[in-house]
Amino acid sequence: MTISEPIKYPRVHLWIYNHPFHGISDQIEYFLSAFRQNGYPVSIGRDPCELALNVVIENFSARSRDTLIDFCTRTRKRVAVIMTEHIDFIDRRIFIHGDPLWSDNDYMHPATQAERLKCLLSCQPYIKFLMVLGDLPELKNFNELMFGMATRAIPFPAIEHLDSKARHEPEPEYDLLFTGFPTEYRERLLPEIRALGFSVRFPGKLVSRKQRDILNESAKIVLNIPQRKSWRWLSSMRIIAGLRCGRATVSIGTNDTSRIAACTFQVDLNEHWQEKLGSYITGWSSAYDEMYEGYCGLVKDFETQNPFPHDLIEYWAITDRVRAE
Repeated sequence: MTISEPIKYPRVHLWIYNHPFHGISDQIEYFLSAFRQNGYPVSIGRDPCELALNVVIENFSARSRDTLIDFCTRTRKRVAVIMTEHIDFIDRRIFIHGDPLWSDNDYMHPATQAERLKCLLSCQPYIKFLMVLGDLPELKNFNELMFGMATRAIPFPAIEHLDSKARHEPEPEYDLLFTGFPTEYRERLLPEIRALGFSVRFPGKLVSRKQRDILNESAKIVLNIPQRKSWRWLSSMRIIAGLRCGRATVSIGTNDTSRIAACTFQVDLNEHWQEKLGSYITGWSSAYDEMYEGYCGLVKDFETQNPFPHDLIEYWAITDRVRAE
C-alpha cells in the first residue's frame, strides 16, 4: 500500500503596504485563517515577497498604485486583489456603496471614491484575479469594467466555539458594543438606543484588533448599525469578529439577505425593535450559541457552492514562477 504525499501549495503573501494595520485587521484574520485552513503557507508584511504569490487589499492612491506597478514590472509578476468596497456596474453606470459615483456622503468622500476606482482600473495589467472574502461585496457586472477579469470567493473560515461557562467568564459590563466608523446616521441612532436604558460602549475611533476583542468581551451583544439608513449590507467582518469573541451581533435597521445574515439577528426599526433588542441582551449567551451554529452551517454550505480556488492559484503559481513548499 502506497501512502500518498501530502499536497504542497505555494506560499501566499499578504502585502499590506497601502493600509494601516488596525484598519484591516479583520480582513487579515479572515485571509490568514482561510488560506491556512486550506493548506497554504502564508505570510504578511509591508514589503512584497518575490518567493511567494502576492495579494493586496484594494485601496490604491496614485502613489501606492505606482509602487504596485513598479514591483510587478520589475519582477514580471502579478498580484491578486482583495475587494472590500461595494462597486457595481449597472445600466452602464458605476455605483459605489449603492449610489451613483460622485454621490455625496459622510462615509467616503466622492473624490476619494473616484480616485480609488481610477487607480484600481489602471492596475488591471498587473492583476491576476480579484478575491472576495465570502460573498460581499457582490461586485455586480464589475468584470465589465475590468475586461472580464475573474473574481473568486474565498470561503468563510471555520472558527472555534467559545463556552462561556467553561471559561467562568464574568458578566459583561455593557449591554452593547459598537465599533464602527462614526457617521451622521450612526451618531443619531446611538443616543436613541442609550435613551431606552441600554448601556452602549462606543470608542468612536478605529482600534487595534486586540483592543477590539477586549471591547467585544466587555459587552453582551455586538451592535451593527449601517453607515446610513439606505445602506443595504451587513458588516461581515464585524459579525465574524464578534463570534470569535463569543458574542452574537444584532443589526439595527437592516434587511440584508447575504450569506452572513444566517448568523446575525436583524431588527426592523418599525417592528418593536426595542423589545427584540432587549431580549437578545438578556439571553446573550444563548444568542451567541444560536448564531455560532448558524455560522457553522454557513461555512459548510458556502464552501460547497464556492470551492476554494486551488485551480486558479495553481495556474498563477506557474505564471509567477513560484514553487510549492
